[in-house]
Amino acid sequence: MRSVVASSKSSVSCSRSSSSAIVNGGRVAAIPVGIENVNDSPMKATNYRSLLRFVPLNTINIDRFYFGFKLRGANCYDSGLAGYGRGDGGLLSGALVEINQTTGLPATQIASETINACTRYNQAKTESGGANPVLVWANVRATLEAGKMYGFIVSNTHANPQNNFFSFNAPLADTSLAGPHTRNELKATATGAIMSLDPREHIAWSEDNGNSWRYGSLNGQYRSYMNDRDTAHPATRMPQYGFRLTNGSTLGAQPYYAYSADCVACTVAYTNARYTRTFTELGGFTTSGTNVGTLMITNTSTGLQSSCTPAQGYGYRVCKLSNPLTVYQGQTYTVKSTGVVEIMKMDQSQRLQFPQVGTANGEQRAYQPNPATGTNAKDVPNLWAGPLSVYFPLATEN
Repeated sequence: MRSVVASSKSSVSCSRSSSSAIVNGGRVAAIPVGIENVNDSPMKATNYRSLLRFVPLNTINIDRFYFGFKLRGANCYDSGLAGYGRGDGGLLSGALVEINQTTGLPATQIASETINACTRYNQAKTESGGANPVLVWANVRATLEAGKMYGFIVSNTHANPQNNFFSFNAPLADTSLAGPHTRNELKATATGAIMSLDPREHIAWSEDNGNSWRYGSLNGQYRSYMNDRDTAHPATRMPQYGFRLTNGSTLGAQPYYAYSADCVACTVAYTNARYTRTFTELGGFTTSGTNVGTLMITNTSTGLQSSCTPAQGYGYRVCKLSNPLTVYQGQTYTVKSTGVVEIMKMDQSQRLQFPQVGTANGEQRAYQPNPATGTNAKDVPNLWAGPLSVYFPLATEN
């Protein structure tokens, strides 16, 4: 079921936008949105592994790695009422590993932690002021280099995992629209990235102790689909993660998830641009049969506006601006839709874990100036301007 801010969705055929090919690839060309729901992978066997491959934007020193997690049904959270956990929750094992930069596969372990999953859940709930946590963490201390692939592997090492388990959780994107995140992509300059991710970032799944890995629509304990059960649109689990730095601050690298909710006539603001960009197109993401409507960009620092209307349909609906609009470093702009788009969520626990997200100096700077009913200011409608991000550099800007 969709939330109050959503209309019910029908299964419609998928079509890509009519936008021209992006010349530049990599993170600078990644759209900042693209998820519709969230799904779990119950860790019911010791041979199961979930791999979150990630690429730090900057060199950082960390002592925690945050990842998506669900435990409802275990003894410590609504015992027996859901299938995301069972028994004592199992033994959560989180391992930070090197990635072979040639093969893209896990290599040497850097650091790890094993802890009872209910214990970690209770710790995270306490830190979240009593809210059920969307993400928990593993205590892993390391120096991570900018632009280098790393992996975080989750497993359940309990002696009886079938009756004592937790779930690895991840947001969902349409497999046909998730581009490089559906495969073992090794090029940092690959095109088609979403969620402001490096194109090499992904989730992979193993059922043979990590000897082989599954990608794309096969990257979880069961198959997932858009709109819950829309088999015409298989889904791919996407990275959701963050760090605690050794100075005690946190960094929400990709903190968002989604929960089958639409945003109607919504506006998103992108504040304090790091780089000057001229926008020539606007986009909205929808998985419903309804229309994203007319899209408008406003440079709130100058008052200049431009608008266009994409064709109705499923997926990334993109239109060209007849009057391109420039946003300069330090300026803020908004993108507004008169129709329906998906919305990315930052619930209370996420906002407490990553307080800088959605602020002028945060790692993720998008927010709603006037939150839609049933949402908060840091929930982000799936609207963007392109083709290049104001937050990530071109090769010539490094």
